[in-house]
Amino acid sequence: MSRAFNLYRLQQVDTQLDRLRARLVEIGGLLGEDAAVQTAREALTRAETDLNAAGSSLHSAERMTRDQRIKIEQTENTLYSGKVANPKELQDLQMELAAHKRYLDTLEERQLEAMLAVEEAESGLNAVSKTLEQAAADSIAGDAALTGEQSRIKSDVARLESERGVANNAVTAEDRELYHRLRIKRGGVAVASAVNRSCGACGTSLNAALYHAVRTSTQLMFCDTCGRVLYVG
Repeated sequence: MSRAFNLYRLQQVDTQLDRLRARLVEIGGLLGEDAAVQTAREALTRAETDLNAAGSSLHSAERMTRDQRIKIEQTENTLYSGKVANPKELQDLQMELAAHKRYLDTLEERQLEAMLAVEEAESGLNAVSKTLEQAAADSIAGDAALTGEQSRIKSDVARLESERGVANNAVTAEDRELYHRLRIKRGGVAVASAVNRSCGACGTSLNAALYHAVRTSTQLMFCDTCGRVLYVG
């Protein structure tokens, strides 16, 4: 299966989970809201803020790591180009290259820490979401139709969480990082289907070359306008 397909499958599950969890929160409000629900809502807001902050930190760490790799490449090109013959200059370049690589190690450690922080923030958000769902359930006064719907949604959420585990395991760590970042930046939608040669998320028409690449390439292709990963089933 292609990388785009694996990400699209994960996006489909997450989109369904987002919708169902939002509906659970809505039902909780309709059935009656108490102090526990209000507290959980406030915690959810804080968790969302924490996730956004962690995502921004990850994006910054990725940019700094990428820039440092470019510096290393440029220094290596100069060092091994044969254009520098002065022994002192060569020694200086070697020392500069070593320093760049040491700093890259530091930046990569920071990037890993930022990735872990994003995962932790996501776990925290999921935990708070579940707490909110439970608090909402506890405050139900008893509307039969809504209570029945709530029960069905919880069953669907449990099933989808299991499906998400399978879908998430099929995605590489690199693609998972990209997916998390786009989900944060693009309102929860990181992957869009190319429908009628247009981006299914933002509606931008795809040129023939890009559309062909989306259909045939094994690499990930992105919408030129919104930056989402494109997928054609």
